[in-house]
Amino acid sequence: MANLASDEKKKEYVRRFRAILGSCNINFLFGAGVNGNAFPCFNQFTNTINTMKKYGLDTKGIEAGLAKCNDENVRKKVKECFIDEFNSKNYALDNESLKNLSKLLEVTNKAIDIAENRHPESKRVNVFTLNYDRIVEELLEESGFFYYTLTEKSGAYLPFDVVGYNTATKSFVPTFAVYKLHGSVDVNRKLRYDEKDDNDNNIVFPGPDKLGSVVTHFYEMLFSMKDELLRKNSVLFVIGYSWADDHVNDIIKSGINNGLTVVFPKYKKDDKMPPALGDTPIVLEPTICKEPCDTTKTLAEYFVKAIK
Repeated sequence: MANLASDEKKKEYVRRFRAILGSCNINFLFGAGVNGNAFPCFNQFTNTINTMKKYGLDTKGIEAGLAKCNDENVRKKVKECFIDEFNSKNYALDNESLKNLSKLLEVTNKAIDIAENRHPESKRVNVFTLNYDRIVEELLEESGFFYYTLTEKSGAYLPFDVVGYNTATKSFVPTFAVYKLHGSVDVNRKLRYDEKDDNDNNIVFPGPDKLGSVVTHFYEMLFSMKDELLRKNSVLFVIGYSWADDHVNDIIKSGINNGLTVVFPKYKKDDKMPPALGDTPIVLEPTICKEPCDTTKTLAEYFVKAIK
């Protein structure tokens, strides 16, 4: 019980979130864990993992494994195996984990909507996700909230600065910008791979030199993420992320050095952030005895109390 959030600590969190939701530029970073048990994490992709092991690749994740693989034939086999296995899996939006995620999006939308001292640009909520699925988009659609999606295939003119406007009430409305940093399934929830043209797929598979020498739309999105997190009075809520992507971690570190507030709800009591990020992030201890915690539920409950 000693590591669980005390009642006084919970009250402090609520006070801080009330101030954050009232005026800050809100950003989310969603990793695979944000989906709970609605969609399997990579450690459940048995066929892909076995294929990667066969060729001596890192099996921590599909991106990590392919990032150091120079053999195009091996890369192709792993990609095809992963895409086939990914497309064989599915999810239902009525899953308990996704209900909690939907609640988090709903209360965020409400907090943005009722805040009176917001600049129009701060009506936009940035959702940076490393997931390929369309769970966030489908939940936003189901709720009727205004949103748009950005992927590395969006084209040269990416609408990073769009904010919705209600012509009837002559007011800006809460807007969710969903950044699919590693690519996205199509509207049928399927990943594509064209063996004739590796650039025609809808998923970002890093090469041995992930940054490369050519600036692509993928890196334009990473740069845009950095720009958003460097904005004054910004906050980043991190959920379901394992801190395994060095490029994303570097962007977060730059943001922290520029005043970014980072909030990290713990999935388990022994979860840790990279030491390089320092001790300024707000780390939410599990709020219940039973663990692991559903961190989307934890954060949603704090938000509900903060806007009362």
